[in-house]
Amino acid sequence: MSLRIEPLMPDFAARIEGLDIAGDLPDADFRDLRGAFERHSVLVLPSQTLDEDTQIAFSRRFGPLENTVSSNPAAGSYFARQSNLDIKTGEAVALDDRRMRYQQANMLWHTDSTFKETQSLCSILSAREVPPEGGATEFVSTRAAYDGLPDALKAELEGLVVEHDIVYSRRTVGFEFTPAEAAAMPPARHPLVQVNPVTGRKSLLIGAHAKCIVGWPEDRSRQLLDDLLEAATRPENVLRHEWATGDVVIWDNRAALHRAAPFDAAKHRRLMQRTTVSLVQ
Repeated sequence: MSLRIEPLMPDFAARIEGLDIAGDLPDADFRDLRGAFERHSVLVLPSQTLDEDTQIAFSRRFGPLENTVSSNPAAGSYFARQSNLDIKTGEAVALDDRRMRYQQANMLWHTDSTFKETQSLCSILSAREVPPEGGATEFVSTRAAYDGLPDALKAELEGLVVEHDIVYSRRTVGFEFTPAEAAAMPPARHPLVQVNPVTGRKSLLIGAHAKCIVGWPEDRSRQLLDDLLEAATRPENVLRHEWATGDVVIWDNRAALHRAAPFDAAKHRRLMQRTTVSLVQ
């Protein structure tokens, strides 16, 4: 086995060495990587040389890819683009540009694609161009968050369903979709407690897109979701990844929250390309 695993936190996140995921990765090595993904939820792979084609090919080994929709600059492709660079010209875009305002919500704790009817298994983010400072990504484990709950609260959470809505989450940072955009992205409902079919471990599906608990009064619903998020994202639970060009990070959207840290977008360039793998039941 060429893969080497270095845990980054107890029971959460690992650094992976010894693999070239842009090349012809042997099936045995991919099985080991997939096993590490199920165990650790977040995998950091440094010094990779992905381009669009190799990132798509590697990502498809996890499952079918989502098409990006809505106001992301790469809408209509397999990529979600986190960048202050114009996708056609490569030049920096103005800070008040709608594309930049849309990305402000990336700095909220969230899980990708919970607002879609088909959930996401994982996201694969590659660093193509990084600023000299700022722009980190932070992660927390919602599996650890679930494990830390009192037994009585765990029992109360069983069977609860949460409505997730990107229109709601973007509105919290002052971004408004057009009526046509909003109509194309209706809310989706998913169980609050997720169960990993490989390990049997449970996690919480929470974050910025989590609008309400179905059937609960609004104030009680909001209080519980806020309390769960606050407990999950305590500073001691946070893994902060400072990016280097060529880094690839894979995270489990069933069991991890993430958020972007700010950088000086008026001064520095940043280009990150994300593929997102659908959850096939």
